[in-house]
Amino acid sequence: MKNLTTFFFILGLILSAFPAFAGDIFLDLEVSGQRVTARWQASFAPRAYILYYAPWPEMEPIGSANLGLLNELSATLPYGSAYYIAIGALDEAGTFHLSNIEYFRLQEILRPPPGISWQWQLSGRVKTDVPADLFDIDLFETPAETIAHLKSSGRKVICYFNAGAYEPWRPDASSFPEEVLGNPLEDWPDERWLDIRRLDLLGPIMKKRLDLAVNKGCDGVEPDNIDGYLNETGFPLTREDQIRYNLWLAKEAHKRGLSIGLKNNPELACLLEPHFDWALSEECFFYQECENFTCFIENGKAVLEVEYELEPEEFCPEARRLGFSALRKRWELDSFYESCENF
Repeated sequence: MKNLTTFFFILGLILSAFPAFAGDIFLDLEVSGQRVTARWQASFAPRAYILYYAPWPEMEPIGSANLGLLNELSATLPYGSAYYIAIGALDEAGTFHLSNIEYFRLQEILRPPPGISWQWQLSGRVKTDVPADLFDIDLFETPAETIAHLKSSGRKVICYFNAGAYEPWRPDASSFPEEVLGNPLEDWPDERWLDIRRLDLLGPIMKKRLDLAVNKGCDGVEPDNIDGYLNETGFPLTREDQIRYNLWLAKEAHKRGLSIGLKNNPELACLLEPHFDWALSEECFFYQECENFTCFIENGKAVLEVEYELEPEEFCPEARRLGFSALRKRWELDSFYESCENF
């Protein structure tokens, strides 16, 4: 937030000669590999659009370019490029309008290969000496120093956050308005489902969580509870609502150079696979739905799988055949694990 405040302040100085400042231009960014596409639309007739850009996270110097009446711009940039951008325009009355400010960070997106070794620990102090190539740990509770330590030893780090349910103990819990909070989760009564249709309210919160993942040094994110439409959320969520929200999360993660995994969602797995970099399935052997995730393996992407009730000998042979990276864990997701690599 400090970066955006500073960017606004500097832009304000640059544009102080204009009589007004409004937000009637919507800017949208899309990142695919090294290709960045910006699209924007004004709710008024502009004289001409101006692109403002500044390096992320330094914020300055701010550059600008006159775009005429273009409303789309694409560029192929080298990895490592990272910029804030905004679109400005004068209307016929000479009033200046500025769009929302967005940023992108071009990194090679982590796409863990099938069979990668991994550890999933969301409670307790992270045990960093587990012989795994990828760690999935809590975004809020894991210190940046732990993430840096893991990465310095060659590990990749995925950071967990809850994208579909409210958790009252999180430091940003007060940011969630009551109108987006629905029914308690069946097995987790302290949590409440979110109204994922309300991107106007949830979008800024989830963007800040993704920004936190960037600032902490995470290679990717694991958004949880992104299958609310299958549950009694208290909202009339549809399959289409869920697809829209999940695609939005994937786009926002990729804009920041973050890998993103599809958590559970067997019914939508192959539809969403092109937009996600790996999958994480809980108990797909127990529920006999693992075949839904094989499209990830077929496209060279890992399927991380966890069983809680089955013994390793009951699922590991099939997991190895499918190419899944499977573990047996306890429900509290502490440091205990049994890996199918050992069976």
